[in-house]
Amino acid sequence: MKEPQSSPPKAAGDSPLRSLLARREMIVLLLLLLIAVTLQVASNGLFLQSRNLSVMADRKAPEALVTIGITFLLIANQFDLSVASVMAFSGATTAWMLVNGFPMVVSILGGLAAGVLIGCLNGFLVTRLQIPSFITTLGTMYIARSGAQVITHGRPIGGLPEDFIALGKIQVFGLPWYFILLVVCVLVLTFLLKKQKSLYKIFFVGNNAKAASMVGIRNMRITWNLFMVSAFIAAIAGIILTSKSYSASPIAFERMEMRYIAACVIGGASISGGQGSIIGSILGFLLIVLIGNGMTLIGISPYWENVIFGSILAIAAIADAYSTGRRRE
Repeated sequence: MKEPQSSPPKAAGDSPLRSLLARREMIVLLLLLLIAVTLQVASNGLFLQSRNLSVMADRKAPEALVTIGITFLLIANQFDLSVASVMAFSGATTAWMLVNGFPMVVSILGGLAAGVLIGCLNGFLVTRLQIPSFITTLGTMYIARSGAQVITHGRPIGGLPEDFIALGKIQVFGLPWYFILLVVCVLVLTFLLKKQKSLYKIFFVGNNAKAASMVGIRNMRITWNLFMVSAFIAAIAGIILTSKSYSASPIAFERMEMRYIAACVIGGASISGGQGSIIGSILGFLLIVLIGNGMTLIGISPYWENVIFGSILAIAAIADAYSTGRRRE
């Protein structure tokens, strides 16, 4: 079976355009640098100020974690539309347990368990009942969101204990602990994804599931585990952000799931499976964050954000089409 790669190899006779598209992470990085310089000039030096950068890192690092789980699933040719609702559900579960007298550790474990339960359901429906992941996670998205609304009775849960709120303020070496967690996860998982055979099998599953099964790769187990990992990471992010916001809201993170998926696609993950990288997905997410932050700084209407974001996503979809066609040649 042909070995899949996170980036397609350069072939003889490739056009310059295809050669560039094969290095999506580099393109996104260059685009990030271009946008950063442009916003720095347009904002009169405000964009690259340490305060603005630290605020972005503080607010967006937990959400960036979510793209890691989505990246794994996209590589395996699967979708997860439930992540944002899992974040809200896990946060609401943790907050409800806290205000009802449960110890903080037990409450956090309860929130994590709530998220993993959704991930387990996703894995069961996709692998055992063979329901497409798009439909499956669309359904569990509503289930998890409804769960958050039931737990909170449709209202934010406030009055959280100080020790839980303090969890979102812990810093290590002057940086939020979850930002360091993000960096460590990106570096370690990127290395393992390239070097660890058990993780590298994800590329085989996404590239050709039938062929992977024929050579002894346990597709169903891998796919099920990936859905659970994605939900677990989303639960962690939801709990962290609940701590940072001092409350749990049933409408938190609404409609954010498509942005997380789009960030991964922009960063090089293929919607056809078999291709992607964690670093690329983080760069794609950072690109989306920079656009939103920069437009706020320079006073552009937020309604234009979706126009720019949609245009970049359309370009990424074209790049994915080129890349997918090239891999099939």
